[in-house]
Amino acid sequence: MTLRPPGAAPPAFLTGRFSPTADLYLGFSCRDRIACGALRQISPTVFATGETLIVIRHAAGLRALPPHRRLIYLIDDDIRAGIGDRALPPIYRAKLALLEWPEARRFEPLATAILTTSPKLAATLRVRRPGARVEEIAPAWPVAEMPVLDPSAPIRRIGLLMGRSHARDAAPLWAPLLRLLDRRPGLALTVSGNLALPRAVVRHRAVEVLPALDWAAYLAWLRQARLDLGLVPHLASRRFNAARSASKLGEYAMAGAAVIGSDSWHEAARGAMCGRCLAPGADPAAWIAAIDRLIDDPASARAMAATNRRALIAADAEGHQRRLWASLLDAAED
Repeated sequence: MTLRPPGAAPPAFLTGRFSPTADLYLGFSCRDRIACGALRQISPTVFATGETLIVIRHAAGLRALPPHRRLIYLIDDDIRAGIGDRALPPIYRAKLALLEWPEARRFEPLATAILTTSPKLAATLRVRRPGARVEEIAPAWPVAEMPVLDPSAPIRRIGLLMGRSHARDAAPLWAPLLRLLDRRPGLALTVSGNLALPRAVVRHRAVEVLPALDWAAYLAWLRQARLDLGLVPHLASRRFNAARSASKLGEYAMAGAAVIGSDSWHEAARGAMCGRCLAPGADPAAWIAAIDRLIDDPASARAMAATNRRALIAADAEGHQRRLWASLLDAAED
């Protein structure tokens, strides 16, 4: 799937014109199949080849599925766990219950193969669907474009790029982050406009609020953005977050950032790949202390980012995806 020209627009709730999930788990790795017409895109999240249909998370935008003999379903969240996770914002839980859970209930029983994005979710689905082939799949960010920043350059910009489901995760950090900005002249914070932001954050002189962008525009922004540190504060919704993908590692690597995350985050984000993993119960002071240490030791932050970049390149998620999709699609059409 080729990249689209950048353009800013509010992201559609479920029916955006382009899907980051579709690109990161299918579009980039299968661009050759799509370009030659062997894999047809029916909607932003539904693809077809021969008699095989691929549904990525949902089939929003389609009144009915095209005729098919075989269905492959890709899901990157534990929808059932999210509905029951009271640490998630109520509006997000309602969205899962009313819009995404019916899709999961519809496609899980029909799928002969289910692809998912974390060991925890894969284990859950293997128990729930013992007759289906369940495979893990990692997001394929364009790793060749990930920059390596000057090891001696100072730490100037922190990123906190998270969506609406993380409102309560991020909330404990806002006040201490603003105090950090006040005592560190020259330090800036970029935050996602998709989050519910306190007025003090929006109005702070050192805070840049990234407008809500569609996927094409956001990817274009990531390609030119430069962040020094990227925060993944999974502080509240641990049950839901434990089954999420490690996609933030690639997302922040696209901007050159070292990552500070919670140890309750995805298993693949622990250890060397994630620069700092803080205990699930770590209070905001521990997060600020970790940031302070890296600001005072930028070479360590750069080394962490470079380690993550090398690990992502070595993991070759795009190559793994190509082989996985070939095993699923080519065998189906024999």
